[in-house]
Amino acid sequence: SKNIRLHALRTGLTMTTKAAANFTRNELAHALRSNPFQADLLIAGCDKDGPSLYFMDYLASCEKVNKAAHGYGAYFALGLMDRYYKADLTLEEGKDIIA
Repeated sequence: SKNIRLHALRTGLTMTTKAAANFTRNELAHALRSNPFQADLLIAGCDKDGPSLYFMDYLASCEKVNKAAHGYGAYFALGLMDRYYKADLTLEEGKDIIA
């Protein structure tokens, strides 16, 4: 986060969500060589291209996804999303799914 902010201060430009995800992936890939991290990440943002979500695993592979979850509740959450998710899901429909 601090390095992304530093980039914005130096260049006067803000990164897109895709650029921030790729920057983070690159930093994680370099860190794997010296002191491995065991972290899965979800990176989300909204920019001129619209909302986007990226899933990054502990080996620094990065993929743009429509829906994602990780952690202890991931199997349950992904099961619900696989069954009920649709591209035009409204806020009220989402609330009904989790209620």
